[in-house]
This record gives sequence, C-alpha cells and structure tokens, in this order.
Amino acid sequence: MKALKNVRIWMICLLTLNLTSCGDDIVNYTMENTDEALCNKLWIDNDYVNKSGASGTYQLRFFSDGNGEERTIIPEGEGGSNTIERSITWKWTDASKECVQYAYPSGTVKYLDNVWVREHYLSCEMDGQPVTFVEANYQH
Repeated sequence: MKALKNVRIWMICLLTLNLTSCGDDIVNYTMENTDEALCNKLWIDNDYVNKSGASGTYQLRFFSDGNGEERTIIPEGEGGSNTIERSITWKWTDASKECVQYAYPSGTVKYLDNVWVREHYLSCEMDGQPVTFVEANYQH
C-alpha cells in the first residue's frame, strides 16, 4: 500500500512536470536593427580621438532617405573649437542590418561594423575600435 502511494506521488510529479513543459515559454526572437531606431536622431560620441590624437566629439545623423550628416568638434584654446561638418549617404550593407556603409561626396567610404541600435544607444566598431554613441536628447 505504501509503495502504491509513493508511485502515485511520483506519477503526479511527472505529470505536473510534463504539463509545465508544454508550450514555448522562451521568447525566441532577435533584436533586429531598424531604420526607425537608427534614423532621425543625433548620435554623439564624446570620447572621440582624431588621427592626430586630439579629443573631442563625433556626431552622426542618419535620415531614412539614405542621406545623413557627420560632424567632428575638436575644442581649441579659449573656448573655440574646430568643427568639420560633412554630408554623407548611407545604407545597410545587407539584410542583417549589422553593418552601415556611409560615403562622403568625395567617394570615400567608411563602415560601422557590428551595429546594435537600442532605445538611446548605438554601439558599433569604427576602424576596428568599439564606439558607443548616445542619443543627443537622452537624459541619463
């Protein structure tokens, strides 16, 4: 009798475990980059260092029509700064939307690799270096 009671308890436990494993409780989706998440925002990197070693701010803005803007601001003495603004055209390199190619009117092309666009952050690799941009209007 005691053995039958133990078997019943084990059967109830197994039945309960089987029922709880039914269905897909795990959300299987990837967080894909989108034009909506990337475009019409001013992305700022305040830790930018140019090729000559001067530090400043690097800004990117992408528009949904494939155009955009790039701006570098390097502070100089007595409150001044050297600002370079350029127009760009951009596109995702493929359907995975993990690489952005942008080009200057001169034909020079740059890439943002391993792109991850989230609510207020854009992280990527530029010239092999990890970079995190923050949306300009985001208040931490």
